[in-house]
Amino acid sequence: MIGLGRPKVSGRCLASFARAADGATRLCDLEQRDPLKLLFPAPLEEPQPVVVLVNTGGGVVGGDALQTVIDVGTGAAALVVGQAAEKIYRSWGPEADVANRLNVGAGGRLEWFPQETILFDQARLSRRLSVDLAPAAQFLGGEIVVFARRARGETMTGGALRDRWQIRRGGRLLWADALIADPVDDALLDRPALFGGARAVATLVCACADPAAALATAREQSGVSCGLVGDLLVVRLLDADIAALRARYVALWGALRARLFDLPQRLSRLWHV
Repeated sequence: MIGLGRPKVSGRCLASFARAADGATRLCDLEQRDPLKLLFPAPLEEPQPVVVLVNTGGGVVGGDALQTVIDVGTGAAALVVGQAAEKIYRSWGPEADVANRLNVGAGGRLEWFPQETILFDQARLSRRLSVDLAPAAQFLGGEIVVFARRARGETMTGGALRDRWQIRRGGRLLWADALIADPVDDALLDRPALFGGARAVATLVCACADPAAALATAREQSGVSCGLVGDLLVVRLLDADIAALRARYVALWGALRARLFDLPQRLSRLWHV
């Protein structure tokens, strides 16, 4: 696909959650506009609502604009995962625009783990993740970017990526990060000072009540680069083997949620497909 074969789309989804009188988290607001959909399975192993992000369009092309908003209220909790990897197809002109905004109220908790984003050759993506945390709010989330499907012999001869994070607590900026590559191709990915031959990159961030325990948990995992930015744990993973990176990422996520939040270490079944 070249970004010219179908009309551009402007999709949006919003879900907000509140803590009920019985202590359970309930969905209190929902908005969906094609091609974005939200599903709400009820896995027995999860004590919190699970939200599954679905793009019914089958992928994203240049000129598409997608926005997701998740609001978790005071004392509420939710887990957001992706149904499948998001595919960003080639474009000879406009960028695909993806904006994700996450808000967590005082004492609330949100896990944000869409599956990997795959950039096809000549794909152009601008993505923003904004996280706003109230006092005592907790957040554990991550993103994976894959540069072409190597198992199918695909390469990156060009394209562009602008991937930006901003995390705030009480309106104060805790951490900002930007990965900007234009063009992004195999020559850039092979440069030792940049990706060093990696074909996938993952970022994972944790804001919790015990940052020292979060750091210790991350250091117990193999092949991760991690540190504290103030009280925020920031982890980066790079690998030429996409499956190996995904496995380490999932293992770290499971270890962190089990130790910090006393949640099951076994993750959503979508992550085991």
